[in-house]
Amino acid sequence: MRRIILSFMCLILMSACVMKHRNSQQNVNDSTKNVQDTIGEGKSLNDIRFEGWDRHDWMDNNYIRTLRAYLDEYNSGKVDDPGLEPYKDMIKGKFVIYDINPYLLGGAFIRITFLDAPDRVFDCWVYSNVDEENEVVESYELRSIMIEEDENTEMSKEEILHIVKMDPDIKLW
Repeated sequence: MRRIILSFMCLILMSACVMKHRNSQQNVNDSTKNVQDTIGEGKSLNDIRFEGWDRHDWMDNNYIRTLRAYLDEYNSGKVDDPGLEPYKDMIKGKFVIYDINPYLLGGAFIRITFLDAPDRVFDCWVYSNVDEENEVVESYELRSIMIEEDENTEMSKEEILHIVKMDPDIKLW
């Protein structure tokens, strides 16, 4: 029980960090104006992508849907990804968001853990193309997914399911 409460608190703290990161994004954007994924002196593309996002938006969005679609295509054999072959049995099922943030190179950096491998973390980068003139996101694409070799969540499948049950914003994908 103590481990479940600790895990639940960790997820709440991660969500709070996402919100804190969102609030401090302006400072990051000011210091990264020379990064390729910006629009001259105006808004950065990530400003356009994530403007006005709240906690719910971070936990349910097209970046995550794009990741889920890629994994479904990989698992059905429609996509070949040699980097995922060693983990094929781990990634067949549903996953939960471990962390999600704007990525410096554009789009979202998403960290996930699968119910069938609850102690492992996968790092994913989903990029989105932005119509700069209309300031809207046009399309999404998965650019990378790999296992984080040095990180272990120390959570069980049961603990993750309990956390999902307790927080309506956290869901299984």
